Amino acid sequence: MEERPRKWRRWVRRGAVGLALLVVVLVLARGALIDWIAGYSVHRAVHAPEEGLSAEAQALVERCLAGLDPALLIDHHAHLAGTGEGSDCWVNPRLRSPRHLRDWLRFQTYRSAAGMEGGDPDIVFVDNLAGLLRAEPRPPRALLLAFDYRYGLDGARIEERSEFYVPNDYVLGIRDAHPDLFLAAASIHPYRSDAIEELERVHAAGVRVLKWLPSAQGIDMASPRCGPFFEACARLEVALLVHAGAELAVDAAEDQGLGNPLLLRHPLRAGVRVIAAHCASLGEDEDLDDPGRPLTSSFDLFVRLLEEPEWEGLLYGEISTVTQRNRFPLVLAELLRRQDLHARLINGSDWPLPGVNLLYSTRALQRGGFLSEDERTLLNEVYQWNPLLFDLCLKRTVRAPESGERFLDEVFHAKFAVEGI
Repeated sequence: MEERPRKWRRWVRRGAVGLALLVVVLVLARGALIDWIAGYSVHRAVHAPEEGLSAEAQALVERCLAGLDPALLIDHHAHLAGTGEGSDCWVNPRLRSPRHLRDWLRFQTYRSAAGMEGGDPDIVFVDNLAGLLRAEPRPPRALLLAFDYRYGLDGARIEERSEFYVPNDYVLGIRDAHPDLFLAAASIHPYRSDAIEELERVHAAGVRVLKWLPSAQGIDMASPRCGPFFEACARLEVALLVHAGAELAVDAAEDQGLGNPLLLRHPLRAGVRVIAAHCASLGEDEDLDDPGRPLTSSFDLFVRLLEEPEWEGLLYGEISTVTQRNRFPLVLAELLRRQDLHARLINGSDWPLPGVNLLYSTRALQRGGFLSEDERTLLNEVYQWNPLLFDLCLKRTVRAPESGERFLDEVFHAKFAVEGI
């Protein structure tokens, strides 16, 4: 009778040993495995520029750039990050420890995608992003995003529940060092005791956009704590780039409801210009307009807001990630088809996510009718050369499967000033 429990215990021990060995292998083989998942090794535009594109791929790139005004090309969503080794940036120690395997793998994937290998990783991050931009035939300017800590309603910083921190001054310094490539977006948690003072300070330095990720930073836009801050944003004409819908890239499971697109009405009512990142293209949220609060597609809630006439000129949607494999079946066809909304859409890459190979599937897009086989082949070549250029070209190439509509040129042009000095 003891044989079965003994066997079970042996299998448990073997499983534990196997898992431990797997962790060791992942740690030792991080370069090969993580680079395969992410793709630092494919950034030939920076590291092997002599390996250029074929004539056919170059022709596709030229078609994608036709009709676009270089002066108005802005990537409105480019993350800046650092480990703190060469900057005042900070990463939660949990993300840097293999003991927290899921978080560690996530961080290592982003690190690889951004090319943070060799030398000072913070400097390498910036140099690689600058190199990819300069390698494009018409380099856009990238709006670099700061990222504030999480704060409680008492105004106290909560580091243990913060994922990472990118200081406003760090972003401003990178902008000033590369004025031809970068613009600066600050991040200020509205619960901070010095929130309005900091807003006025960065505004004086030229900042016109703030970045928020409510579910990760713990920002409830319905809270009275946000009211004075919204009024200050409206007075200074500083826009909010706010993540809307479900968040998967950082740990935000406990507060996903803070990304409900309908909560954007609070800053909108104060007269703040709001950019809904990703067009709320993932997840479900409570329909706050329905007494029963049924779960409804976050994207449908966002489109409802866009169609409300009082937010004309105030509410915009940003289209980064909408071509990723976990999003395009849900929203891409509708965004392409709704050309009446294109004047309210702006482009962003969500860098470094375009460097994560597994997030994209041109084959699935082809099977869904968004791409032809030839387009898929050429876009894959562009990806292997420059993931940032691929992100732009992919959005310029996809079409609605049944009706054939594409994103209009105006989607890729800046709609308003994102920086002023």
